[in-house]
Order: sequence, then structure tokens, then C-alpha cells
Amino acid sequence: MDNNEKSLTENSADRTFYYPHEDGGFLRISGEDRHTFLQRQTTNDIDLLSPNRSLVTVLTSPAGRILDVLWVIDEGESFGAITLPGKGQETLNFLQSRIFFMDKVTVEDASQEHAQIDLFGVGIDEFLMKFSRDHSSIEDDILKLKISGSEVTLLKKKEFAHRLLVPQDAIEKILEGLDKQGAESLTPDRYEILRVEAGLPAAMHELTEDYTPLETGFDWAVSDNKGCYTGQEVIARQVNYDKVTRKLVGLKLSQAAQIGDTLYPPDSQQPVGKVTSIANSPRYGQVALAIIKRPFYETGNELVAGEKEKGALIRTTELPFS
Repeated sequence: MDNNEKSLTENSADRTFYYPHEDGGFLRISGEDRHTFLQRQTTNDIDLLSPNRSLVTVLTSPAGRILDVLWVIDEGESFGAITLPGKGQETLNFLQSRIFFMDKVTVEDASQEHAQIDLFGVGIDEFLMKFSRDHSSIEDDILKLKISGSEVTLLKKKEFAHRLLVPQDAIEKILEGLDKQGAESLTPDRYEILRVEAGLPAAMHELTEDYTPLETGFDWAVSDNKGCYTGQEVIARQVNYDKVTRKLVGLKLSQAAQIGDTLYPPDSQQPVGKVTSIANSPRYGQVALAIIKRPFYETGNELVAGEKEKGALIRTTELPFS
């Protein structure tokens, strides 16, 4: 299978890609207090969750910073929560530490039950018709499909990629089934190119304790009319007093830069942001994501990345790249 960079841009109108996550975490939150427990820990309104609709919510620290982003489903007697890649054990430990003495709730690691596969591309809806003609195009819907004889759960998401939850013991058979139906696998490097091109923040890059959800574009996962939750006061101040002073933006680079490079205005020694992701895009050249202070995050601003005197000259741009 051709998986080079150039191939990602050719004849893409009807193509579907898949990417298996090797370190996807899945937690199970059970007990009669599971709803109130998750409601007071995270940013979104858990009342919006239903058996047929998933919900993305952000786990925040008392300072309103991102600890994890949870993709939650209602399993009936429990909630399932997909964590950011690589965050399963850390989030398990944190949530268990937040259980009060009187809480009737348990949190356990169920990652061994599910493999997780991202499924995306311009032709995704047509591709899904190969497995079920009765499927919705509504964002957040939960669908049941059969691939290679195994039942899988599809979590629909408008932004970038849908997520397949598949039985761990059937993963190889399901990947073969995706191949046979014409989906194309991606290496981690190719997946990263598409992620950065789409302007999607990720674990260990933008979705870290350095930033709040509002600074990374997750305002859509923050409820402004639910009860109290950890970090709410900080996030509410950002909204009510115009304190969202940093923003996730794209960068187009004139020369190579590095993740972690500090960003400066050309005429100042005062840092205004940091490069958080980089990709060598076959479409757009050397591009990057960054969290930048206002007003420097405005589209078209020139900044210097790295050493002030000889760093790469970059220009800010809107996301996704185009």
C-alpha cells in the first residue's frame, strides 16, 4: 500500500484512511453517583449524554488547565470514557483520587477490552455505507456496525476523525476488513501530517496542563450553564472578563523550526508564544501549530521562532490550513 506523503494529496475525493491508536485509554465509571461525579470533574454538561449520543468533555485542574479530554459514552449501567492517547493510567489515578468517602462510584481501567481506530477522509460517509446503509450523519451519534463479522462501535465526530471501538481480540481481522474495503492505513508520521493540517490539538502538544480548554479551541466542550466543576472559576473569569488572551493558530514557516521554540515579534525580545506541533506538509510546506498571545495571533502577523537573531521567520494563519 502506498503510504508516502505525496499520496495523501492525490485523488483524495473518495478516499478513506484509518489509524489504529496503540496507546488508547478507556476507563469505566460505574455506580449510582457516576453522573454527579463526572459532572463535577469536567467542563461539559453530562446531562447532554444519552445512549445514542457521545459527549466530549475536558478534565481540568483547579487552575482550569487541561488534564485530559474525555470522549464519553453511556453504556447503560456505566459510562465509558476514552482518554487522550497515553493518558489512561494517569487519568485513572487522578479520578480515583477525586472520589469522596460517600461517593457511590468506581473508576476502573477497561483499556484491554477495546482497540481504538480513527477513521476519516472526504469519502467517509460513502465508505460507511459498505457496512451499514442505516447510518446517521449527525455529529456525536453512536452507531453499531459489523466489520469482518465483529460488532464495532462507531463514534461520529465532525472534527477530523470518527472513532471505532473494536474488540481487542478482533483487531487484526477488522484491520484486514478495512483494507479489503479500500481504506488506507497511515503510519504515525502520516497521521501527524493530517492532524496538523487540520489544526487539531493533541496530547503532549497542545492538550497539556500549560493551557486551558478555551486557549486550545475547546470552547465547544465547555458548558456555561451547568453546576460547579473543578477549574470552573478560572474558566468563567476567562469568559466573563475577556481573559482568553492566548489562542491556537497555524504557522507557515520560511525555514525549519522545532517543537518548543519560543516565538517573538521581529522587533521585540518579549516572548509571545510557543511552537507546539510541526509537520512537513506535501500540500502546504513546512507548517506548525502554536499557542500565541493576542494580538500576535491575528492572521498574517510575522514572528520569529527560536533564537531571536537567527530564528525562522514565520507567519500566522487561520486553521485548518488552506
